[in-house]
Amino acid sequence: MVGITIDEALCKRDGLCVAICPLQLILPADDGGVPAPGPEFSRWCIRCGHCVAICPTGALRHFRMGPEQCPEIDSKTGPGPEEIAALLRRRRSVRRFKAAVPERGVLEQLVGLAGYAPSGHNLKSLKWMIFTGRKSLDRFVDRACDWMKAELERNPTSPQAPLLRKVTAAWAAGDDLILHRAPVLMLVHGPTKTGSETSDAALALAYFDLASSGHGLGCCWAGLLEMAIRSWKPLQELVALPEGHKLRGAMVAGYPRYEFRRIPWRSTPKIEWR
Repeated sequence: MVGITIDEALCKRDGLCVAICPLQLILPADDGGVPAPGPEFSRWCIRCGHCVAICPTGALRHFRMGPEQCPEIDSKTGPGPEEIAALLRRRRSVRRFKAAVPERGVLEQLVGLAGYAPSGHNLKSLKWMIFTGRKSLDRFVDRACDWMKAELERNPTSPQAPLLRKVTAAWAAGDDLILHRAPVLMLVHGPTKTGSETSDAALALAYFDLASSGHGLGCCWAGLLEMAIRSWKPLQELVALPEGHKLRGAMVAGYPRYEFRRIPWRSTPKIEWR
């Protein structure tokens, strides 16, 4: 049963849970009582947990989570503007990796953090596939290059043709410009439910990317492979997504071979104030 329960002894009757509910599904208290789920709660609740997170006394329990599962936030210990800015500015795309494969527990922890990324209607419908080891990843590069060669035969004067020639020539010479000889490949996939799945995947992968630096890892988006998987049946057969699922994003990860010493300059985005 989808619903909430409120401990009357702990509830302060402050109305915070009523105010914070995204779809206004919690009704205010009457005659000194406590708030209660409305008649549409079971149908529309998106299980975000905001009603639990906002309660200062831990009086409210959602059917999916209780206050004991939701750590308290200490606003005094969080990173300040300078620390957050430093994390974002220091993030680099890593394209040269050490051969060592990160421990599975570290990858699982990072995927868990990626689960905190926003998603449409909080559905969390994305799934992850993780491939490790160069023997496994080289199969993807081989088939991606097969797709590129087929594209060059089909349309040798396309705007992408110079890049495809460069990438396939590099692979023939032993250099991987698709997955960058990374030891880990992650594919995020899922069914279409809200229309926001591509954005959901990008946010989840960005969370993984940013959090990975805390474990000494680096990441790079695998856009060329993503294009190839969407277009080339042999790659689709290799991935073998569940029926009804689509690829939503691809990224490689591993330990950086080199350490950046400076933050490169970036132009300031233009803003049109309206």
